[in-house]
Amino acid sequence: MSLTRPARRSLLLLCALTLAGCAGGPPTPKPWAETATQELHLSLASFEVQGRRVNVTRSAGAPAAQPVIVYLPGLGQGSDAGQRWAASWALAGYTVLGVQPLEADAAAWRSELARTGEFRELGRLHYGDALRADRLDALRRLQPALRAAQPALDWGHAALAGYETGAQTALDARADGGWQAVVAISPPAMRAPAGGAATLLITSELDQDPLGLLQRPGERRQAFDSLAPGSGWLLSLGAVSHAALAGTMAPEGWHVQDQHRGQVPLPGAGRGRGAGGGEGGGMHGPQGGGSRGPRSGSATEAAQSDVGDGFRISHAFLDAQLRGAALPASGLLIAR
Repeated sequence: MSLTRPARRSLLLLCALTLAGCAGGPPTPKPWAETATQELHLSLASFEVQGRRVNVTRSAGAPAAQPVIVYLPGLGQGSDAGQRWAASWALAGYTVLGVQPLEADAAAWRSELARTGEFRELGRLHYGDALRADRLDALRRLQPALRAAQPALDWGHAALAGYETGAQTALDARADGGWQAVVAISPPAMRAPAGGAATLLITSELDQDPLGLLQRPGERRQAFDSLAPGSGWLLSLGAVSHAALAGTMAPEGWHVQDQHRGQVPLPGAGRGRGAGGGEGGGMHGPQGGGSRGPRSGSATEAAQSDVGDGFRISHAFLDAQLRGAALPASGLLIAR
């Protein structure tokens, strides 16, 4: 992996943003668009395809024919989620297209199950066979439409990434044509196709399931164990919460509103909206939900969680698969 000096500076700034607020009270966050464009020198845009909003993140002034990463957000998130992941990959020379394939997933925290506190049932519904199949079908319809909408991108070097339900779909699609790499962040316990694109699974020692479907974080590596030898890598981070793995910036004002309300905080919980953010309130976890829905950590805490290893190793993996670079050795990375 080789970054230009300005890109290295921008990536260091991005990592520093994840640690902001460690000392004393949390700072008032700047609007993400201001940080992205003025400090990280990113270009942000959006367009619609097949009724879905697609968010575009790339380095300002970058050539049009960049390799592409399609990012699928998690439960309760909109297409604008996962800004930290998108920014990191954009700074490494990729154009990131964020899209939530199903409106049902985006609106999960506005559903009757969420309003009545039936979070385990909500999880069973959205990770269950019916919506899992609908989400994969939606992605397969979106794929050619995205290519048609962004023909200048280098679709011959394309990766698929996702978080939570998005990770589930990314793993399900790894055997589909058109993807040279897959990045699955905090997937559910599942089996994935043994063959297919090279796959990086990212989880952590604190990657709990706030919906209660999993008993322990280690269950998230089941998909890795199902991959064919030589086709998968597992990145296990340390004290990084499930919320922080979302990579989603807190909206302005949530640093004041997002209090624990009696729950026990997870160490290093992310500045993302609980377990996600985006449309529909985007908070995860059965405890301390309040009017904004469930959460697994406060928006404030996200600023204190260092996911820099995730940024660094994920785009080194992408460089290896899409650009033929050597994948650096890391004690955090396990090869299948």
